[in-house]
Amino acid sequence: VPNTRGYEISIPSNLIVQEITKAVANGAKEVMLLGQNVNNYGKSFSSSDEDINFTKLLQKVSKIDGLHRIRFASPHPLHMDDGFLEEFATNDKICKQIHVPLQSGSSKILKEMKRGYTKEWFLNRCFKIRELCPDATISTDIIVGFPGESDEDFEHTMDVLEQVKFEQMFSFKYSPRPLTKAAEFDNQIPDEIASQRLTRLQTRQTQMLDEIMKAQVGKIHSVYFDELKSNGRIAGRSDDGKLVFVKGSEELLGKIVNVKITKASRGSLDGEVVDA
Repeated sequence: VPNTRGYEISIPSNLIVQEITKAVANGAKEVMLLGQNVNNYGKSFSSSDEDINFTKLLQKVSKIDGLHRIRFASPHPLHMDDGFLEEFATNDKICKQIHVPLQSGSSKILKEMKRGYTKEWFLNRCFKIRELCPDATISTDIIVGFPGESDEDFEHTMDVLEQVKFEQMFSFKYSPRPLTKAAEFDNQIPDEIASQRLTRLQTRQTQMLDEIMKAQVGKIHSVYFDELKSNGRIAGRSDDGKLVFVKGSEELLGKIVNVKITKASRGSLDGEVVDA
């Protein structure tokens, strides 16, 4: 990543707060904090150093009057300390949706990828999220077929999938990239094997997702509506990141309302606006 995006530099927190304050004054209710490894914020500044980390930044941003929701992407499992996870779980303004990129469930492959954490650490962090915030949505990234990935290594990835039960997964076959050491490894995985592994992984995730979405029927979600659709419908995102549709008009745009889910599909939910 540093070869393509450059090394991380943190924007001073006062500039971030100023920008968000302006956006809120112009009607914004939700903000997305973006970073290469967003929860590693505060390690390097372009000018003067500031004694702050991502948890403290979240606390500062959440004090902005009129701001209702905070999202962030993409955090790194290595920097998910207890303080950060506790802030995520207890701060009412932080949306309960978190991306925890796994890449591989094998500690051996994670070391080859230079990810900096193990399978055990990753599971510990996900279990901590489930403990602190049972209703949180956890999404992930997974690469199969990384050079040297054995059948046993892949089974570790499947094991993590079974234990965490991710609500969303972005999965891919490994492919060589310029300027990466992995592209020079002589233990590349045949495309046929990588394809079989990806199919098995995605099939199982699809089965889990169907169960997760069906379980949403009857639940009430707080939804921020921001897109007018055809056929008299309007779309928005729940606090935990699910796409929700209801019958409605422009009067719902920009509003956060409670919605009772009446129907579920793999990619979205349908519901009706309720008072509580």
